[in-house]
Amino acid sequence: MTTLIGVLGIITVVLALVVAWVFHVQKRKVRHPGSRALSGALRYQLIGEAVLGLGTLAFSIGAHFGWLENWTIFQQSFIRFVMFATSAGTTLHLWVTVYRISAK
Repeated sequence: MTTLIGVLGIITVVLALVVAWVFHVQKRKVRHPGSRALSGALRYQLIGEAVLGLGTLAFSIGAHFGWLENWTIFQQSFIRFVMFATSAGTTLHLWVTVYRISAK
């Protein structure tokens, strides 16, 4: 089961980054400013999803191999901090982008 979780985690992180790249390319092609802004916000959202997936994958692999016991509380907390900060930042960015588009 752990192997399946690891493989699914890797696929999820790679998929989020690939689709983020697609939105990056799409952003450069569209002409409408609202669509361009939304494509950029979705790109950041997907990069954030990849960061969350990578953090989750790190904890899963660390638990499986018994590495978590050797990680300090600071190291574990820092990984969680990065995950939560990324999630909050990308969510706020998307919210502000949608608000600006709808206000026009």
